[in-house]
Amino acid sequence: MEELINFKNDYGIKVAMFIGDPKHAGVITEEECEALGATRFTYSYGDEAIGEEITLYWAVNAEDDTILLARYTYFGTPSLIAACDMLALLCKNKTVQEATTMTYQGLERFLRDNPTTPALPECEQYVITLALDAVKQAAKAYYKDALGREDLTHPCKDTPMSLASIKESIALHDIQTLKELGYYTKAGVNDSTCHEDLRELLVVHQKVLEEAKVTESEVSDVPFREMDVKQRITAINKAIDKSVRQFLVMDGGDIEILDVKENGKQIDVYVRYLGACSGCASSSTGTLFAIENTLKEELDDQIRVIPI
Repeated sequence: MEELINFKNDYGIKVAMFIGDPKHAGVITEEECEALGATRFTYSYGDEAIGEEITLYWAVNAEDDTILLARYTYFGTPSLIAACDMLALLCKNKTVQEATTMTYQGLERFLRDNPTTPALPECEQYVITLALDAVKQAAKAYYKDALGREDLTHPCKDTPMSLASIKESIALHDIQTLKELGYYTKAGVNDSTCHEDLRELLVVHQKVLEEAKVTESEVSDVPFREMDVKQRITAINKAIDKSVRQFLVMDGGDIEILDVKENGKQIDVYVRYLGACSGCASSSTGTLFAIENTLKEELDDQIRVIPI
């Protein structure tokens, strides 16, 4: 109890509880896998030499790639326990591929005590990024995917993240400075030799943003009905981001826009609920109505949302 109280001085209640009493830390034995009729899969990410190492243990149903049991061991900052423990919980009963679709925003919000207060201090946000990146790299190893040059290139000595993963984080969080990049990825925090390369990545990101702004301004005045499918899906996601998505994520779920089709005067938006939302009774009632009403107010009053 004293240890938990000490952690609460640095973190919120939920993160402190994960750190003080992790439920999924440890290894999965071959005997446990045999009892589940599963195959044991392990993947090590990072290295103690750089101060961050995660080893994932999955008991996987080889027939459909479902993760029946997930555990981990770690070396790093204590908050990495919270990120890994929550991630292990969320991986259970997902396929290996589904595990890779979990987002930074989703995992971070799962760790919050309330919707408006960040789960971690800025300087430790990277633990969520590393935990998610570990799962993505593990999935590539599980499926024996061929890795590209950027997947195999590690520009900084203070983070296990590859060049490809760092670039993804820059785009995801719209990172503008080396300081921000360090918060989210740990890249360049202690290794200044990679700063020049990292600055170049940030410059490229800014150029992409500027080009996107020009494109967005060109279609900003286009009525929803005159947009193409890609533009409509982008507009729908933006509307959901501003309204109901954070509440879905806090409840352990999310929503994916699959397609948009015109049906006479109506515009049908086909969606798929993810995570806890997929089995929630309100996904076909209250949640559905909230999403539909939002889209009607923001985009077109003839929109109809159809879950698949």
